Amino acid sequence: MERDRGPARQGTRAVLRVPVGDVRPSPLAPRRLFSRASVDALAESIRLHGLLNPLLVRPAPGGGWELIAGTRRLMALKRLGRSWVDVLPLPAEDCEGGLLALVENLHREDLHYLDVARACRALLDAQPITQDRLAAGLGMSPSALNNRLRLLRLPDAVQAALRRAGLSERHARALLRLDSERAQLEYLSLAAEQQWSVKQLEDRIAHRTQHERRHPTAVARLARDNRLVVNAVLDTVRRLTRIGVPVRSRVEERPDHIDVIVTIPAVRPAQAEPAAPQR
Repeated sequence: MERDRGPARQGTRAVLRVPVGDVRPSPLAPRRLFSRASVDALAESIRLHGLLNPLLVRPAPGGGWELIAGTRRLMALKRLGRSWVDVLPLPAEDCEGGLLALVENLHREDLHYLDVARACRALLDAQPITQDRLAAGLGMSPSALNNRLRLLRLPDAVQAALRRAGLSERHARALLRLDSERAQLEYLSLAAEQQWSVKQLEDRIAHRTQHERRHPTAVARLARDNRLVVNAVLDTVRRLTRIGVPVRSRVEERPDHIDVIVTIPAVRPAQAEPAAPQR
């Protein structure tokens, strides 16, 4: 049975042992979902070696503690059925708590850039901390932080598609130059299918916007009709791939036309067997 050993010391602050149930996650936590395998691995490590680092907390309104850093450790302790946990409290008014949580998660977890952007925005909205102070705490320039926050202007459907496609933050920033969700999803899909570099995506978006400025009335109809034809060809390629035909496709946009290149490996006909000798 675990016992409360009373306060220990870490640096100049006391480490307390408190009931696990008294610690609740922070709404500012940058990551809410963890893989079961990572939590199980951490739980086994804690079972063998104990909790090496206390959770960082601060007093919560109405009692108990609000977690600042250590979400995965708290989940692992609950999975082990532990009753008590060591915590390192910070003052309730400490506006650096959310920053510490974000910095720790950046160091410990491979956070998606959209998760980081959301956590930064939540921290700026909830705490008296300036954007310059937040950027300095994260080790980035104010302009880099501003560029990351701008990604939250992308519609939810585009953000979800970026996660599925695994495109980079610079790909995401390029999509901000498009003025509609439909166009963003269209170019995102092409970039993922054709494995465009950031430069290729930027060039194609720049070509589109220049063409829109020159021919504003015809662009919507042409883009819609062209995309229908391109999608029909690519759907056929995908169906052939699913049944085992090794077909490859590539889409190349030209100033006056679109090339849809389908590559099919050549199959040489089997040579006829020599006739059997007559007897």
